[in-house]
Amino acid sequence: MPVLQNKIDTILKKKNISRYKLNKMINYYESDLNKMIKGQKPFPDHIINQILPILEVSREEFESWILADKYPKEVLELAIKAKKENPPCNTKLILTTQIDQILQVKGLSRTALSKQIKHSQSSLNNAITGKEPLSKNLMNKISAALEISVECLQAWILADKCSLKILELAFLEF
Repeated sequence: MPVLQNKIDTILKKKNISRYKLNKMINYYESDLNKMIKGQKPFPDHIINQILPILEVSREEFESWILADKYPKEVLELAIKAKKENPPCNTKLILTTQIDQILQVKGLSRTALSKQIKHSQSSLNNAITGKEPLSKNLMNKISAALEISVECLQAWILADKCSLKILELAFLEF
């Protein structure tokens, strides 16, 4: 059973609250909430804010359950390592910093990389700097060209998006 679903159901059971009652408490569509609890649909922020006091958990803990369902242990571990190795005072994203360092070691520019992987330079730059999402297709191309794993790229993106506390809590679910 997914972590998020298991945690929510366990808490609701302890509190003697059914999912139906939870739906009534937050005034939301039952089928949509069930899809969110099963990880089939993302939780909107306003629903998270309504559920947290009922479950009596922190936002960090709740978000860690979602991450534990979404990412394998290895990606979470790499994200924690990247987060610890890249101080928050750095103005560049971890993804940007790591890719630029690899390019520098290989003697490549982003322009050369974009030509090598046959991808638009502006789109590549936007993805590397976090202005656009990094698609799976582009992630696979960068991974192959720079000889790094897709999991590394995922971890750097995750480290940029999440706090160290959330990452560590998610990792503890394994």
